Amino acid sequence: MRTPLKVLGVPVTVVALLALSACGTETTPGSQAGGDRKGNEQGTVQTDLALTGVKWTVESATVGGRKATAPKNTFVQIDDKGAVKGNYGCNSFTGRASVKGDAVDLDKLMSTQMACDVQDFELSMRKAFKEQLKAKVEGDRLTLTTAKGDTVALTSNPKAEAAAPLAGTKWTVTSFADRKTVGGGDSTAATLPQDLAGKAYLTFGKDGSVRGRTGCNSLNGKAEAKDGTLAFGRIATTRMMCQGAAGEVEKKLLKVLTGEATYTVDGRSLSLTGPAGVGLEATATP
Repeated sequence: MRTPLKVLGVPVTVVALLALSACGTETTPGSQAGGDRKGNEQGTVQTDLALTGVKWTVESATVGGRKATAPKNTFVQIDDKGAVKGNYGCNSFTGRASVKGDAVDLDKLMSTQMACDVQDFELSMRKAFKEQLKAKVEGDRLTLTTAKGDTVALTSNPKAEAAAPLAGTKWTVTSFADRKTVGGGDSTAATLPQDLAGKAYLTFGKDGSVRGRTGCNSLNGKAEAKDGTLAFGRIATTRMMCQGAAGEVEKKLLKVLTGEATYTVDGRSLSLTGPAGVGLEATATP
């Protein structure tokens, strides 16, 4: 969105580090894409630091003596069970975080594979995330520091940024999520396969229409927006045969676009959740 540097107390840190990571390959359990590193399937959080449950916006990274300003929409967020999600400024990512005291470790970092014009920053973040990190929280500011002295600066109170409008924006789908938990379990998320990254998107019109692509077929239909909800009418698609991963992505997307769904726009990120708890995450793209 959720061992010395392996205890989620620094969830935020994990996220920030992830943001620094860069066009990596976001992979979920059972997927084909490769992550940055291996670790425990379950992250751990054993810390008094106020890191989890906070959306940490990455401000800058200083790696190898060179300071770079983070692209807009770069963030990291860790839940109290060690699940990490975020955005590098272009690609979204997921992973696990372990935090013990002020020590933070990021495991199984996986990201989408969209082409990025901010790849240098992402690569710098990836380099920092491969190291063990020491977290320091002062008010609304978080600093992550490696043993080599590289640092990542984050804040929980970024300067207000105008949210992208729902209508007229091209929303590129980055991942799908099942937010319906059973017996207190975690929600699950799956990013798009590498070869489909950037190919599934939606554009909502002010006239109550929706158009886009499923990653295989073109789609169009009705989507009436009102008070944080989208009421979808019949969605029509072209009739190309979609097999393998492309077919699975299409099925998931069309399942979300059924009936009434809730939505939230946070900056340049869109979260859409259908009545069955199945949803998607999307990013505003040119």
